[in-house]
Amino acid sequence: MMLDSLTDQFEEEELHRSYTVMALFDDIIDAESSLMCLRRLKQPADQISIIFRERVLDPDSRTPYRAVLSEVVAKSALDVVGSWLQGLASLVLPDRATYLAAGPIGAILATIRESRQHGEDDDNTVSPLRSLPTRQLTRTFQAFGFERNEATYVEQRVVAGSPLIAVTSETIEILRTAHQIFTENSPVYIGFTQTESTVSSQAAKLLMTGPRGTGAVVIADAVSPLRHLVWDPQLQRGPRDLRHRLVRSQYGEIIGRVEDLLFEPEPVNPPPELLYRGISDDQLLLRYIVVRVGRGLGRQRLAIPSERISITPDGVTVAVTHEELASAPRYDSEAQLSRQEEATIRRHYNEPFYWITGADV
Repeated sequence: MMLDSLTDQFEEEELHRSYTVMALFDDIIDAESSLMCLRRLKQPADQISIIFRERVLDPDSRTPYRAVLSEVVAKSALDVVGSWLQGLASLVLPDRATYLAAGPIGAILATIRESRQHGEDDDNTVSPLRSLPTRQLTRTFQAFGFERNEATYVEQRVVAGSPLIAVTSETIEILRTAHQIFTENSPVYIGFTQTESTVSSQAAKLLMTGPRGTGAVVIADAVSPLRHLVWDPQLQRGPRDLRHRLVRSQYGEIIGRVEDLLFEPEPVNPPPELLYRGISDDQLLLRYIVVRVGRGLGRQRLAIPSERISITPDGVTVAVTHEELASAPRYDSEAQLSRQEEATIRRHYNEPFYWITGADV
């Protein structure tokens, strides 16, 4: 759909189906500015997609798919919005480049296999996609409703390094706001198309379960944007520092001591029941307490969701059963917690995925 007809359609039509408005930028600063505006206006994060090409991998590397997402985010100047985007992951496509992806388009991209489409690439047909580094991008854009030529053009720009931001929604005001923000931040392209509800629904489900790659797409799992008290001197002051406090089970038994606290920075609409006085506020919301259990070689660490935690002057009480503790996923204190690891922990304790609004386990 042409840009000059976009505004007219917004004015004349009440939307009862999903649409996608997508923009390309030449400058990372313009892309970041668009994301900051979308966040400031509280647009739904689970409807916002990004694809940024980060780097080409060394063909001689022995660990070619090892990408640290937190570093990618920092390099992409997205550290401010990294905790807000949904399904943030680092994708390695067959052109051996790393792409930072998030949102519905990123979720679908992670599932697209590299395969020949019916009727193309046979011996008598020259496919316009044959010379491109990868097809997953084009096929993903086509899945969201863009015509093949337009999808191919967008892929070429993304492969060349143009940041992409898109919004997929059924709400006219959200689409209108996104279009206005994009046009104010020097885009080199804006596209608009209808997206099948089955695609947007599938993307929503994929965002709830975390990134899972298939075919030639390799996922370097998304790093949770949590702040660790033990790594952050600014948090090691005042009532937030609960390290070494005794942790008791709901039956009053001592099970260990607090070793670390993990906070979500700047949570959106934090649940009132989780705003512990002096521990959490609208800037830092406690998400996990890391408990050291056992002694000597048998010492282990568990990350327990804050929904199961009560903080008292005498220490910390966790509302978990013996069975839950005995079979709980172990926590690696030397590594950043990933979204997949978070999903495993929260499934174990039957707690929702807080990074997806309204998501169940």
